[in-house]
Amino acid sequence: MSGPKTPSRNPTNLNSPSKGASPTHVSQLLTIRPPNSQAIAGKTVRRVTLHPSIYNLLSLSVASPQHNNLVELKVDDSSVPTIAVAWSGSQGGDPKCIQIPFAVAEDLKELAPNLDFSEKSKSRIEVKKYLGSIGYISTIEVEDYLQQVRSSDSEGWKYYLEHYLIDVRYLGEGMIFSCDYKGSSISLRVSSISPGEKPANAHSAVIGDISLAARLSGLTFQETRVYEFDKASTVIFQGLKGGPAPSTPKPKQVPITPRKSASGAASKPAIESKSFPVTSSSAIGGLNRQLEILRTHIASSLLHFRRFTRSNLTPPLGILLYGPPGTGKTMLMRSIATEAGANNYIIDSSLIGKFLGESEASIRKVFSEAKKPTNGKNRSIIFIDEIDAFAPKRGGTDTTSDSRLVTTLLTEMDALAAVDEDNGESSRVIVVAATNRPNGIDSALRRPGRFDLEIEIPIPDAKARLEILKLLLQDVETEFDKSPEGGHITSWANRAHGFVGADLETVVKKAATRSVHRSLRKPDEKSSFPGFFLDQVDTVDDGLSLSADDIETALKDTKPSAIKDIVLELPETRWTDIGGQKDVKQKLKEAVEWPLRHPEVFHRLGGQPRKGLLLYGPPGCSKTLTAKALATEAGLNFIAVKGPELLNKYVGESERAVRELFRKARAASPSIVFFDEVDALGLNREDGGHNSGGNSTGVLTALLNEMDGIEELGNVMILAATNKPEVIDPALLRPGRLDYILYVGPPDHESRTEILNIKFAKMKLDEDVDIQVLASRTEGYSGADLIKICDEAVLGAMREDLEIESVKWRHFEKALKGVKSVITAEMVRRYKTWNVGGVKRV
Repeated sequence: MSGPKTPSRNPTNLNSPSKGASPTHVSQLLTIRPPNSQAIAGKTVRRVTLHPSIYNLLSLSVASPQHNNLVELKVDDSSVPTIAVAWSGSQGGDPKCIQIPFAVAEDLKELAPNLDFSEKSKSRIEVKKYLGSIGYISTIEVEDYLQQVRSSDSEGWKYYLEHYLIDVRYLGEGMIFSCDYKGSSISLRVSSISPGEKPANAHSAVIGDISLAARLSGLTFQETRVYEFDKASTVIFQGLKGGPAPSTPKPKQVPITPRKSASGAASKPAIESKSFPVTSSSAIGGLNRQLEILRTHIASSLLHFRRFTRSNLTPPLGILLYGPPGTGKTMLMRSIATEAGANNYIIDSSLIGKFLGESEASIRKVFSEAKKPTNGKNRSIIFIDEIDAFAPKRGGTDTTSDSRLVTTLLTEMDALAAVDEDNGESSRVIVVAATNRPNGIDSALRRPGRFDLEIEIPIPDAKARLEILKLLLQDVETEFDKSPEGGHITSWANRAHGFVGADLETVVKKAATRSVHRSLRKPDEKSSFPGFFLDQVDTVDDGLSLSADDIETALKDTKPSAIKDIVLELPETRWTDIGGQKDVKQKLKEAVEWPLRHPEVFHRLGGQPRKGLLLYGPPGCSKTLTAKALATEAGLNFIAVKGPELLNKYVGESERAVRELFRKARAASPSIVFFDEVDALGLNREDGGHNSGGNSTGVLTALLNEMDGIEELGNVMILAATNKPEVIDPALLRPGRLDYILYVGPPDHESRTEILNIKFAKMKLDEDVDIQVLASRTEGYSGADLIKICDEAVLGAMREDLEIESVKWRHFEKALKGVKSVITAEMVRRYKTWNVGGVKRV
C-alpha cells in the first residue's frame, strides 16, 4: 500500500510506551518470520500473526478482531507504513517475532529490498496499531499484470474474484496479492479505488472506547489509505488473455452482510453466501424440452404471478426435477441460477446442525431471507439438491430429526403462498429441487401447492446423446469429422444405449487420456507407459487431438450408469462363430433386432412388435451361444439373468429383484433381457411350482406382471432359453409375453460341416482328416458334442506324443468311440411335437 510518509520517531520509545502517551501509541520492534502455512486464502492473504502478549500490548481487539485489528508495519524511520490485519497466535510462540505472509512481504520488499524473510532472519520491523480512517469501496480496479487469466474464464473468474475480495476485506491502492484459481496462483495488483459513501448502518472506522483526542493525536497522516470491500462493492478487472474483459457479473446472491453500527450494537448475521458455478444453458445438450418447461413455470411464478392471483389462482410454488444420476439435473439448476436474474439461495448439507432445532432454524432462515427484497430484486429462487436427504419418507425407520426437517419444509412451502402480493416490497419465491430417488421423498411434499410440477430428466435417447457429444467435442481438436454428417459421432450416439450425460463426458475424458498417452509414447518405447516416474516424462503444452480409435476404445471401456450393476461382461460372439442355424439366425433378427432398431416402421404400418421370444431345444444346440451372438450383433444393452439368482429366501425380496431388473431395463432401453434356464423361474403353478423352494410362485407372478401388466414394457425385448419347455407355466407362453417360440434342434449335415470348419480353423490338422466323413458320422450330435469330439482328439494326440505336430484321423476315430450324443430320437420327436396353443412356433 502506498501513502504519504510519516514523521520519524525516536527508536528508544519503540518497545515501551512513552511517558504520558496513550496506550494506542505503543509500537514494537519485532523479528520477521515466515508463516507456518503458505496458503493464500482470502481471509489470510493480509494476515500477520502476533504473540498474544504483543497483541494485547497494542490494544488490539480480541472479542471482535475483524473490526479493530489493523496494524502499521514500518521498515525504518523514513519508510511508508504497510497496513496488515493482525491476528493473535499461540502462547507457545516467540513474543518478539511476527509472522508475515507472502502478500505483505511483497509490499515490504518494495520499500526495503534487502529484508530477509527466511526462518533464520534477523530483520526487524516496527509494528503499531492503525488509527487512521477506513473508507468504503464503491468501485475497485484490479489488474492481472502477468496476464494469467484467459478470456474464456472471464465470467467464472470475476464472480470468484468478488467473493475472494470480500474475504480479503481491507485493500489499498498499489497493493499486490495472490489467489488460487483452478489450481493456479494468480498475481494481482490494485490499480485504483473509487471510494463511496458508507451505508447508514456501517460500523465506524475505529471501534472501542478510545478518546477522540487519543485518536487524533495518534494519526500520522490525514488521507484515507485503507478501504473496505463488501458485497455492495464492484470490481473492474483488467488483464484477461485474448481480449478485453466484459463487465463484471454481480453475484446472484444473498443479502448484504450487516455491519456493526457505530455504537457497537451487533445486528443479526445473514446466512452464509453460497452459489452454483456459472453454467449457461448453451452448455446443456439433449434437455431443450425440459429447460423450456422449467423456464416457463419459473417465469409464471416470478413475473406473472399477479395474472394468477387476479383469477383467484395460486402460481406454481415448487418444481421437482427427478431422474437417474448423471442425467443433468444439477446442471439445469445451475443454468437457471445463472440466467434467471433472481436472488438465489441454496439449501445443502452445510445447514444441517448437530444440535436439536439448529437445522430447522437454518431452513426457516433461508426462506425468511428469500422473502425479503434484496439487491433491488424482489424475486428469489431456493435450490435444494438431493432433496431426498432433507425430506425422506416419514414413518418406519425415520428419526425424529428427519420428521422435524420434513415438517419445517412443509410449513415454509405452505407459507410461500401467503406472501402479500399488494405489498410492493414483498418478494415472490419459488423452490426448485432435484433428486434421483423421487419415491424416497415424503409424499406430503409431492402434492399440488408444494411441488406443483414434476419434470422427469430421463436417460438421453440417440438424438439427445448426439447433442451432448457435439457439445463435448466442439472445442476439442479431432482427427475425424465432428459433424453429424461425418457419421462418427452419429454412430457413437446410436450405439451408446443407456449412457447418461456424465457417462458420455467420461468417454471423452478417457479418450483424451488415451490421446495424451499416445503423444507421450515414443515409437521405439517398449514400456507400456513412457517414463513411469514423473521426472522422466517430457511436459508438452500441445493441445489434445482425439482419434476415432480413442473414442471407440473409451466407449467400450465405459459402462452405462443406468444398468452398470446388472450388465454382464459377455465375450464377443458373432453370427460367424455359430455354424449353421441360418433359419434360426434370420428369425432372431426379425423378432428381436427389427422391433428395437426400427420401431418407426412398426408404428407407420400399425403393427405390434413381439415382446418376447423363447428358444427351446435339446441341450448343447447353441441356444445360449445364439443369445450371445444376438447381443453382440445387435449392439444393444444386454442384461443376462441366471434364473436362480433372482430367488431369495426372504419374503418379498425375489419379487423386488424382478421389479428392479425391469425398471433398469426400461431405463436403458432399447435393451434385451435374457433369461437362461427360464424354467427355474416359470414352473407351472398347477404341476410343480409349489415344489421349487416356496417363493417361485411370487417370482413368476412378478415376472408376468412386468412382461405384460399395467405398466408398458417399452423398448425391452425378453429372450429366454430352456431345454424343458413342458414345465413352463402356460401364462408365460401366451401372446403378449413369450409370444414367439423358436425351436433350436440338432444341426443337420450342412450345419455340422460349418461347425467343424469353425473349430478346425483353430486346430493344426493332418492331411488325412476328412471333414465330410466326420460330419457324416456324427448324425444326431449337437454342436456341443462336435466341439467335445475335437477336444478329445487333441487330448488323444497329446497322450500319444507331446511333440506331435498335428492331429490325425486316428485320434478322431478314438474320440468318436468315447463321445456319445445325449440326444435321442425320442427326445427330438418330443421337442418337435410340443406346442402351446395361441403362440407361434417356428
